[in-house]
Amino acid sequence: MGLLTNGGDLDIYRHGGLQVLHGEPLYAAKVPPGGWFTYPPFAAISFVPVALLTFGVAKGLWMSASFAALVATIWRCATTLGWRSDRRLALLSVALAVVALDIQAVRGTLWQGQINVVLMAIIVWDLTRPSGSRLRGWSVGVAAGMKLTAVVFVPYLLLTRQWRAAATAVSAGALTVLLGFLTLPADSAEYWWHAVVQTDRIGPLAHIGNYSFGGILATLSAPGPMPASWWAAAVVLACALGFSAAFLADRCGGRLLAVTIVGLLSCAIPPLAWGHHWVWTVPLLALLVDRVARTYGHARLRWAAATAVVYLLVFMWFTAWAYRVAIDRAAYVPSQAGAIGAAVDEMTKLERLLVVAGHPALFVVVACATLVATHRTQEGRKHS
Repeated sequence: MGLLTNGGDLDIYRHGGLQVLHGEPLYAAKVPPGGWFTYPPFAAISFVPVALLTFGVAKGLWMSASFAALVATIWRCATTLGWRSDRRLALLSVALAVVALDIQAVRGTLWQGQINVVLMAIIVWDLTRPSGSRLRGWSVGVAAGMKLTAVVFVPYLLLTRQWRAAATAVSAGALTVLLGFLTLPADSAEYWWHAVVQTDRIGPLAHIGNYSFGGILATLSAPGPMPASWWAAAVVLACALGFSAAFLADRCGGRLLAVTIVGLLSCAIPPLAWGHHWVWTVPLLALLVDRVARTYGHARLRWAAATAVVYLLVFMWFTAWAYRVAIDRAAYVPSQAGAIGAAVDEMTKLERLLVVAGHPALFVVVACATLVATHRTQEGRKHS
């Protein structure tokens, strides 16, 4: 289960690019070898250069680009928080990126060959620029063209009155859709009118890797279907909580915190969000480490404890457990994947619920803590 042993999603990206080159339908009813392409047509067009490479070369380059994006994200978080841009910070960013490889979402992204870290890096870089920066917001539109969940940043930009950035984001997103229709009209029509709402193309909602409110509800209701009305209610409440916390954080000068909260929200509200989507725990941990470094005495101990708790929650403990069980079962189960599947099948509903609920619960705690902290900050300013 090492970082270099899979790359399954990267292979799907490559096949998407190959389907574009060969004029094959992206969203055919029959499952193609390797799995369905579940992203917008713009993503398939973007993956054409990857399709021109062999899988081995593509995997090496993709791994290097993803790790560089991880280092760049940590660097950007640090400089946004006021740390000096020098060689020591560069070395620290690399070191912390190595530590971050054991975060479940980061490890899953690199193992699968996913694009999550790269999209997070461009959004963090773009939205932490000064408000008047040229074309600020483009990253949201482009990221949404690759993965729809990034569209959640548009309401945040509107709520915080970042009008130009919101307009740029919407324009960039619209351009990705237009490019898709101009280049792949049939595939674009099929995706936007049909495939976009077919979650079964991605996977079963009750899958133990679905770390979202939808995953919680699907796990509770299994083997029956997920109650759509309850999921819709959870999405409304989560959006109200997340956008309120992001708005107040931005208002109090914590733009990186606001962007991070919205990033966590983008993972919590889809009906299906794989564990590797939660790479937004990286800037969250960067914010916590910053607080540890800037406080003293009992306050530092409290921030250090909070950082340790969050890291242990998002650490790849479930993958490590599943891998250990798979090794133990290797003698009588034909494949490692089969052994892991057998271990998961034997888990109780409560155990499965604890796995899928951890990350959504973290989002709720972070948003609530932000609301409390910003309220205290505002009250302190009133009395000063």
